[in-house]
Amino acid sequence: MFLAVSLALVLAAQAGQEPPVTTGADQGSALRFQLSGHLDLHYLDRSPAIEDAGAQLNQLAPGTTGSSTQWSGRISLRADVEVKDLVSGVIELENRSFENGINKPFGASPPDTPMEIKQGYIEIGQFLTSELDVRIGVQNVTFRNRPQDEPFFMDLGESEPFSRGFHPVGSFVSNSVDRDIGQAVGIRAFYSPIEVATIQAFWMVYQEKGGTSQDEAVYGLVANTLVAENWSVWLLATAVKDGGDRMGTIGTLGAGMDGYLGESKDLELFTEVYGQAGTLQHAPAAVHKEAYAFNAGARWLGCCDHKVWFEAAVSRRSGDRHAGDDHDQAFQSYENVNRFVILESSEFGLDVDTNISQIRGAIGAGPFDVSGRPLRIQLDVGHFAAVTPIETVPSTGNARQWGTETDLSFIWSYNQSLALSLKGGWLADSELLKRLGGESHALTIVFGADLRF
Repeated sequence: MFLAVSLALVLAAQAGQEPPVTTGADQGSALRFQLSGHLDLHYLDRSPAIEDAGAQLNQLAPGTTGSSTQWSGRISLRADVEVKDLVSGVIELENRSFENGINKPFGASPPDTPMEIKQGYIEIGQFLTSELDVRIGVQNVTFRNRPQDEPFFMDLGESEPFSRGFHPVGSFVSNSVDRDIGQAVGIRAFYSPIEVATIQAFWMVYQEKGGTSQDEAVYGLVANTLVAENWSVWLLATAVKDGGDRMGTIGTLGAGMDGYLGESKDLELFTEVYGQAGTLQHAPAAVHKEAYAFNAGARWLGCCDHKVWFEAAVSRRSGDRHAGDDHDQAFQSYENVNRFVILESSEFGLDVDTNISQIRGAIGAGPFDVSGRPLRIQLDVGHFAAVTPIETVPSTGNARQWGTETDLSFIWSYNQSLALSLKGGWLADSELLKRLGGESHALTIVFGADLRF
């Protein structure tokens, strides 16, 4: 249907017989209508060991996670409509490039790549008071510690359900959760009592399981403010209530800061920390959650007229210390971190997002003029290890080392709408990949074309 509507619009425009779209004169007519879209197309070539390891981590049959070489990506179309009294609406449709641990490439049968409702919400500005905005419907809920970072804890609409990371008493413990994407639907309120501070409160259903008591629901409160000209801080409190066979609630408290030092803001410091606790009633016994996570680092931008920058960081997500007992120390989240294409990427890699420690460094350079257009280069190097040993296959014992991954990326901005990219990732000396996929090293190359309009 989506393709049919798009084709009809194109044919009507070419015919030149239809009048231009107007806002209308009725009381309920739109005051503003804006159409935008996103075409993120890429070609993937990766080592078969990544597929084999991903199948084990996601408990799938070998050879079912996707192809070693494939064209894939996301295509989306979004409509923003504004009516009277500061009321607006958003409708966004998008395909899924992966689901339930399996990649969904282009070139497959049409039912494999259907269009989904990415977002569909109503927003009421200055609701009852000038400081309050309310958003109702299907919507992304994303929190970043700093603008250029990926969401370390929460990106509802781009992550798997929270409950997929839970392991009941006596279960086999893998390291990854599930490569999947959910939809968050509910109510979100934005309250700004002063210009430099915002408080957000939300209630979202992320996994519909039947009755209200069976659903996976997320409740949250986030407050952020500027404490100085170049420093921002925030506090977060969330509760994830699960139903069905995992009755219970997991609470998370978090805090973070991001700021710059120096007159030219050459040095950036950032950190975020989380603590997690709660109980899930799962047969044969209740499981108590006691987990933590943190991410901290620094970036220096003071070299070569700010055309070269350096960054170093360390992060950790705790893992379950004793599989099969009534305490679970594995940190669960709705993260959407994809910096490293093999170990972290949910679409191209393994999406290792719990029981993981990381030390990483990065250097970026650019923009450089290439045919009158800017080129940026970035090199990332990270060493990864499991916080607690992972039992890959019950008969082969435990292992901890994920190895060292090196990623090199080039992004060439052809114009303000189109960016062409090339990224390669190399994972070496990986004991866990050897056990899961049969090789201690792996290579991934991704070519992409990203158009936004």
